[in-house]
Amino acid sequence: MFIETCRNRMRTLLGALMIGALALTSGCFSGDVNVVINEDGSADLKTTLVSVPMLAEIVEQSKTATTAKNPDAQVTPVTKENMSGYEITEHYASVDKLAENDFFKANEGKNTGITVNKSLFYTDYNFDLLFEGSQNGGGAGAFASNITFTYQMTLPVAPTSSNADRSENDGKQLTWNLGKTLVTGESSKIEVAFRLWHKTTIIGTIVLVVILIGAGAFFFLRKRKDPEEEPEQSTEDAPIDIKPIDKN
Repeated sequence: MFIETCRNRMRTLLGALMIGALALTSGCFSGDVNVVINEDGSADLKTTLVSVPMLAEIVEQSKTATTAKNPDAQVTPVTKENMSGYEITEHYASVDKLAENDFFKANEGKNTGITVNKSLFYTDYNFDLLFEGSQNGGGAGAFASNITFTYQMTLPVAPTSSNADRSENDGKQLTWNLGKTLVTGESSKIEVAFRLWHKTTIIGTIVLVVILIGAGAFFFLRKRKDPEEEPEQSTEDAPIDIKPIDKN
């Protein structure tokens, strides 16, 4: 909600602002969205938006909309060079819950949002997101260097595929540059797929299989041993037939 509201208002205001006024600033707007996917399938979302005083209302209204929708969100004031704004942190118990955030929603005929396919030993995740631009353009081409917006994902494993602009940490940290969408109005696709193995389930299954194999081997060996003991017992218990010796 925070990101969606800010994006819409940024597009509207940037189209109306005078280029000359913004060109005098060393920076006018900066946004960072950081999603951390944890090994247990939960997710942490951190959104940072800062701006010059001219755009402060956008950041303030976006922060208010987010906290209204998620009262548990943690809000921290931040500054960056000549800009100020907020850092908002949210925790989601699962990626399914993260999918309820407007930024990760599906748009019919355009993107599928977040898809989660679960099986016994692993879960496949597919992010097909759309950071929508404006059909009328962003209206900020002349001061593109003053606007930055990035989307970053940190995964517990390397993805099977992605269209990230940059990857680090053995491919586990992915970054997309979305500033061009605010500047040119051209929509940006965010695509990444990865698989998380259920380690606890796998270990539990291995332990169970080992126990079953051990129990089966024990009863099999015991069954083979019992018939061999019966003849020995019969020989020991058989009566001894003693015949008298004929001396003649």
